[in-house]
Amino acid sequence: MIHIELSSRGRDTIALEMPDISYFSTNGSGRLEESSWNMGNELLTYSISEFKCKDFNVAKYQIHCKEDCCLHSRNADCSFMGLSFVRQGMVECFMAETRDKRIWAEGYTNVMVSSGIKEERNLFSKGETFSMTNVLVSPDFFRHLSERYPEYFEKAYLRLDSGETFFLAPENILIPVTLDTALNDIELSRMMGNASPMYLEAKVVECLSLFMRETEGKEETKERVVSVSDRDKIYQARDIICTEYLNPPSLRDLALRVGTNECTLKTGFKQTFRTTVFNYLFDYRMNMAVHYLLDTNKTIAEVASLVGYDYQGHFCTAFKRKFNIAPSEYRMKA
Repeated sequence: MIHIELSSRGRDTIALEMPDISYFSTNGSGRLEESSWNMGNELLTYSISEFKCKDFNVAKYQIHCKEDCCLHSRNADCSFMGLSFVRQGMVECFMAETRDKRIWAEGYTNVMVSSGIKEERNLFSKGETFSMTNVLVSPDFFRHLSERYPEYFEKAYLRLDSGETFFLAPENILIPVTLDTALNDIELSRMMGNASPMYLEAKVVECLSLFMRETEGKEETKERVVSVSDRDKIYQARDIICTEYLNPPSLRDLALRVGTNECTLKTGFKQTFRTTVFNYLFDYRMNMAVHYLLDTNKTIAEVASLVGYDYQGHFCTAFKRKFNIAPSEYRMKA
């Protein structure tokens, strides 16, 4: 439950109405859920758009203030680990649980771990537009990360489990180029059809690993040469992707099926095919779509479904990103 109040000098406090939402999907379908809403009054305009699944939530917030004002929010039952990054503007934030006061400014990021109740005050300036994106990870997946990568996440998860709320970095850090690229890639999740949750999971883990590397000051490791045995497994993984492109396995399951681990699979796949697992799947689906467009009389909606997209609009957006032309135009010009 989220409670928000808005105050400004010389004005009465205004309680903002928020929809009754949950951070993570509970529908059990495995698909991404998308939603958005807008609010406004004499002090500000407030818009939110999000997409989410069982373990992740990606939410964009944009606030434009007409007067200097304070936004007081209190969230209950909201345990999560969240990577936040500011795209525009600046806000001064005070968090009650940790007595933490910090400036959130354009181009900066941090990871917050919330144990269940989060109360904060955000001070906005008149005429300022503030835009932030939050990438939230569920407690269940956070526990999974702590078990897989204890050297990075175990200590933080134990602090969450004991009821603490805190930031992983003492101070907000500038977003490095590699992390900025990965964060932008998260937006592509919505265009991956029924592989969207799998793609989103991989990108969230990538973003977190880049953040941890940046805060610990570690350099990238040198590229490891893939062995002949591992290369055979990589080709086996490729064959599985092509066979099961309508309902592809997660990276974790794919690695298990070919007898390797996720790290070796991702590294070896990129070395072998010069692209990532997800980009390979995306390209394969688009090439299948071209086949259906040119060699059959199926409608665009039918083609979308045949290559793993529930929504024709998402398919058309993905197709245009790949070929710089809409599928209907592609068919007409062929």
